[in-house]
Amino acid sequence: MNPKEGIGTMDKDIEKYEAYKAMKMNLNKAMKSGFYYQAIFIEYAIIEDRCLSALKHAGVKYVDSKGYEIKLNEKLRKMKGNPAFLNDYVRKRITLELIEEIDSWKTDRNQLVHALAKIQYNHESIKQIAERGQLLVDTLDNKVKSVNRYFDKQKSGY
Repeated sequence: MNPKEGIGTMDKDIEKYEAYKAMKMNLNKAMKSGFYYQAIFIEYAIIEDRCLSALKHAGVKYVDSKGYEIKLNEKLRKMKGNPAFLNDYVRKRITLELIEEIDSWKTDRNQLVHALAKIQYNHESIKQIAERGQLLVDTLDNKVKSVNRYFDKQKSGY
């Protein structure tokens, strides 16, 4: 391996870790401050990132025919039905129920975002979506870490 490749990969990993850490901190700040729209946008980004990470570690294709990263709907569909996610270890962690909860949350989030200028601000409703999203972020983050370690061990043969 070219030493420069290893360093570049490590730099990217550190960069990604720092960006992810900042997103989690910003999510916590947004929730504590009652900035629920901001929280919901951050939650969506984190959920999409965690799904992408799981697909990458599983060796599942995550780009379309034009080379663009697939949308969250497609990521969830692949996590639901791709053989890499169907074995007992993975399915016990990334359950069909969790995937359905994420999909349901995403639908509520999308309705809220697309009707932003059309509906009256409903603090409790928006807060509830943000709180559900934060719970899903925490749950998915833990599950994906576990599943990614499993996939990595499978690749390395240990």
